[in-house]
Amino acid sequence: MTETARRRALIAVLLVVAAGVFLTGINWGLPSRAVDPYLFGDEPVWSGEKIARLAPSDANVLGADVDVNPLARRQLPIVLNDTDEKRAEIIRRYRLFSHQPDEMITFKSLARINQHRGDPRLYQYGGLWMYPVGAMLKLADIVGFVDLRGGPEGQAYYLDHPEAFGRFYIVARLYTVIWGLVGVWAVFWIVHRLTGSNFAAAVGALCYTFMPVVVNMAHEAKPHLPGTVLMLLSVMAATKYVETGRARWWVITGALCGAAFGVVISSLVGFVVIPVMVLLRTESWAHRIRIALGATAVGFAIYFVTNPYVLINAIVAPEILQSNLQNSTAMYGKRGLSGLLNAIRVLVMATSPVVLAIALLGISSVIEQRKKMSRLVWLLLVPASLVLVQFVLLAEGKPGEYARFAILPAVALAIMAAVGVHRVKHRIARVMYAVCVVGLTALWGVAYLLGFVADTGSHNTRRLAAAALALEEGDVALIAEPAPYSAPPTNLFQRRLVLIDPRAGPHPTAWTVRPSDQADRAFSTPISWATKPVLRE
Repeated sequence: MTETARRRALIAVLLVVAAGVFLTGINWGLPSRAVDPYLFGDEPVWSGEKIARLAPSDANVLGADVDVNPLARRQLPIVLNDTDEKRAEIIRRYRLFSHQPDEMITFKSLARINQHRGDPRLYQYGGLWMYPVGAMLKLADIVGFVDLRGGPEGQAYYLDHPEAFGRFYIVARLYTVIWGLVGVWAVFWIVHRLTGSNFAAAVGALCYTFMPVVVNMAHEAKPHLPGTVLMLLSVMAATKYVETGRARWWVITGALCGAAFGVVISSLVGFVVIPVMVLLRTESWAHRIRIALGATAVGFAIYFVTNPYVLINAIVAPEILQSNLQNSTAMYGKRGLSGLLNAIRVLVMATSPVVLAIALLGISSVIEQRKKMSRLVWLLLVPASLVLVQFVLLAEGKPGEYARFAILPAVALAIMAAVGVHRVKHRIARVMYAVCVVGLTALWGVAYLLGFVADTGSHNTRRLAAAALALEEGDVALIAEPAPYSAPPTNLFQRRLVLIDPRAGPHPTAWTVRPSDQADRAFSTPISWATKPVLRE
């Protein structure tokens, strides 16, 4: 067998392993009629048509991720279920939403995309996320895996058959899995280019596969992992340009930067690869500037071709664009170095402590061998460092799920850990280092897999908490609006649900689901929304 054949066979094995990891528990946290006994008690269960008719809808001027009936502007406490309209809104959430609070916005957008003539009205998630997911749903409908229905009749059908709607989540998560598998190949390529070793490249690919943040994001219908993988591909293309100077590589680099931005808005930082790329190749300054401008123009052309309504609405309907973007930026208002310790804590969660530790060995070896490795390392570490700085500045008070914004630095650390393993001189010691970094990373990653598997069944934490809550009497105090990701289902007709202000002090009967409750416990899953404990505050 030739060296190329051995490498391809190794990559194939790594892809099979990664597919097994990413697909295990992919059906976690899906909507189900199993919560009906908790929501309705002894009352007749409402039909989907009645729920759709009573629940509020917007006037088609809001972003897809904007609450139609926001409660934050009202004076607390608020009774949440004192009218049928309010009950219908709550029931709709439990019938259609998953245990991940952000997944539903993709489907809210796609549900009205024909009505809005192709405008997703969701701009922090780009067109290269929205439109491919829509196309995959259409294909899944053709082969019979999902049942696509539009309009009020479609909404009523899904409210009557939430398990059918749950398949939408699986399809969208498969799109993330596909990009996750591309990421395995990209990490292998980068590590192999840095070390020339199939062994080190396999270590890097396995660390990537089992890192908690990658395992978690591969199981969610969210665009952050695809955006990160596209940034890795842009690093690879930029490396080829630096090495060859061929025009096609700077064009591909620009296109990949634009594609990453076109998947998720946070990937805009990936454009920094372009100036690093032109600086690393010895050319005249005039030529460098032309290449940089050309690659950037290609990138933004790709972005606006795949996200045309960003530009259109900026001109003709700025209130729609503002509605969506304001809702996103409001979550990240605090900036500064006060979140440094929290950023470090979340980054450790994202990578596992052993990857973070051994990555330092890799980084130090790169510094020692800077003449040999500087090009690819600079192209990788500059955007990763920029993302990390942004991550630190916005980290104050953020829970474990905030780790999704550090995927690129986390993957860069996995790559550097593999380089660190390669730099160990003694063969036996090198193998021991490899077993350590892959084995311990897998321990943290497998904890997430077990959590996803546990959340596929009827004995997940929300359902167990609902059973316990049903045995109690009196009002139920909540610190967030009831939904599968924020509170256990409870009887909407015999008990009052009261939204309280958590800033007013602890409340002995307030229930909530928190994504970071287990952050300080070994082998917990603080990044994930699966199997989260439901607490009384």
